[in-house]
Amino acid sequence: MVYYLPMTKRAYLFDMDGVLVDNCRYHVQAWLEFARRHGGHLTDAQVVAWMGAPGRDYLARMFDAPIDETRAAALLREKEALYREIYRPHLVARDGLVDFLSAARADGIPCAVSTGGTMDNVDYVLDGLGLRAFFAAVVDSSQYVRGKPAPECYLAAAARLGVEPSACCVFEDALNGIAAAQAAGMDVVAITGTNSRAVLESAHPTRVIDSFRELLA
Repeated sequence: MVYYLPMTKRAYLFDMDGVLVDNCRYHVQAWLEFARRHGGHLTDAQVVAWMGAPGRDYLARMFDAPIDETRAAALLREKEALYREIYRPHLVARDGLVDFLSAARADGIPCAVSTGGTMDNVDYVLDGLGLRAFFAAVVDSSQYVRGKPAPECYLAAAARLGVEPSACCVFEDALNGIAAAQAAGMDVVAITGTNSRAVLESAHPTRVIDSFRELLA
């Protein structure tokens, strides 16, 4: 039996980075190395603060100028390949995630992934960890226009599942993601890792957890 607050939700929507996997530090490393290679300037704090936003937003901020779509796509392929190389030896699911997803499936609760990441990264995580079968829908950054904190990614995931937004519970690790879920009219459970409990609580999610095991009755 899966439980959370409130208990009337009928679908679970998961951010990927920082939620399915605790990989924030590896994205930070990749962005800093990518910026160094291209003469841009980023700090650890900036990368973390922007978590949840599409990669193209990172590029525009890093270069302090709009980036055309063709160049942005090439740059993001380079950065994400660098991230996957750095993270590969450390790829592991968040504590209790597989048990939680198994319980949700047993309870007939459909799940979706909704991420600001690319499909290459989605495939890397879902297939690398054998998680794909748990998700009835996947929404990546190519499937919506406005990234988090706009609610489009979560509204798209709810539509893919055929569930009203108010019937969804989102699992997030980033402030932009919490804001996106709230803007979509959804409850949101925030998980520590990318941000501390105190930082997450400042965004007023429905609940803050340290592990998915806390959600297993």
